[in-house]
Amino acid sequence: MLPNPCTPTCSASQRGKVNETPHPTDNMSEIKLILGDCLEEMKKIPDKSIDLVLTDPPYNVGLNYCNGDKRIDYKKWCKCWFIELERICKGTIAFSCGIVNVGMWCSIKNPKWILCWWKPATMGRSIVGFNNWEPVLMYGKFIGKGGCDVVKAVIKPDKELEGHPCPKPLNWAKGFIQILSKREMGVLDPFMGSGTTGVACKELGRNFIGIEIEPKYFAIAQRRINQTMENLL
Repeated sequence: MLPNPCTPTCSASQRGKVNETPHPTDNMSEIKLILGDCLEEMKKIPDKSIDLVLTDPPYNVGLNYCNGDKRIDYKKWCKCWFIELERICKGTIAFSCGIVNVGMWCSIKNPKWILCWWKPATMGRSIVGFNNWEPVLMYGKFIGKGGCDVVKAVIKPDKELEGHPCPKPLNWAKGFIQILSKREMGVLDPFMGSGTTGVACKELGRNFIGIEIEPKYFAIAQRRINQTMENLL
């Protein structure tokens, strides 16, 4: 039986805190950005060379991505990139899958745990009325710092993210990175999008590889990560 992601394992005052203090070596982390198809680019990454995969793949629900978000072969496609992630990652694989896809992913492989992204003040529809959380599936081996399995990250308007239809908040990435990794570990985001995971890695002193297939989103990620690097100098 899968754990109930709505049941917090820490107090309300602790839930989702982003509290890792800056470190003098944080601005020395290595960043590598790749414009390309992650299915092809991940083949170039050696076995068990990544400490953490944190990503937000398309949900196949018809969002207005440049390259579309509705595939007939969605499950088969997900299996293909997930197999590659299991090959290259020696630690944790964590990704936001969308509530609608939890059943599909359990049929591919049962997760080790389901983490919770709590997004207060954001109300979507649910069968009981409203929804303000999303599951983050966790696979692989836990080698991180640890902490609460509920991350609070409020969605706020951000002009830097204009041009991407569904960017994750920076505290989403920072919260999960702090739980699931340690400083100087290597993090991969194969669906980099607007570069939120990369920005978080740079601020938290993690090495980062980001892969993005759409040039428009890649340019947004490049700009944001370069700006973060300049701010840390």
